[in-house]
Amino acid sequence: MKRIFTLLLLAVVTVGVAQESALLRLNYKVGDSYLMKINMSQNMGNGMMLMNMTMHMPLEVKNIDNGVFDTEMRFSKIVVNMEQGGMKMAYNSESKLEDMDETAKQMHASFGPMLKMVLGTKTNNLGKVLEMKLLEGVGDVSQFTSQTQSVTYPKEQVVVGYTWTEKREEKGMTMIYKYAVKSIEANKVILDLSGDISGTATGTLSGNLSIDRKLGIPSETNINMNMDAVGQKITSIIKLTMGEI
Repeated sequence: MKRIFTLLLLAVVTVGVAQESALLRLNYKVGDSYLMKINMSQNMGNGMMLMNMTMHMPLEVKNIDNGVFDTEMRFSKIVVNMEQGGMKMAYNSESKLEDMDETAKQMHASFGPMLKMVLGTKTNNLGKVLEMKLLEGVGDVSQFTSQTQSVTYPKEQVVVGYTWTEKREEKGMTMIYKYAVKSIEANKVILDLSGDISGTATGTLSGNLSIDRKLGIPSETNINMNMDAVGQKITSIIKLTMGEI
């Protein structure tokens, strides 16, 4: 009897473990609105140049066609603080132009046009950006693809310990992202991130992501990059949050 009970208990535990899986998919609905917040801190040349940038990007789901989402995205806020050679520069898009100093006005000439841009994207339910185009304003759309691209999910269900890789090309760099499922909880899936950078810069990346199981969005992404470019050390810390509004 004791042996039978032990076998039954083992079977229950085994089934429980087998059920601990998740299918990662974007679950956008037409009319949904989200706010993406990106914060990037960068240290170049061991303090020769320091920069901290924050961007707010509202996103609205316009249409869904065979698992492909049409979304519109814009920049609603840009804040930049820089220090180079002892000189400090600051810019806040929410400040009035007449209240800005001369340096901020010069920065506004560069960042101001971004606030008038509307980006149209096509993204599949795996989270991969298939297309991006400029709907309003002027500017180079390609520079924003990497900022809006988060993680591309695998086609199959994942369990704790499941791993997959993703390759991205950006500004002459090849970046290999390696994801590993750390935990699966009732409301979220936690991923560990590691990777390598090669090309015009070499280095490593690490971090973690929290995936909202209901919405399918990466609600929080943390990435640390340590690179060497043309003999200069560059450290970047990126935090991205996303939620419904």
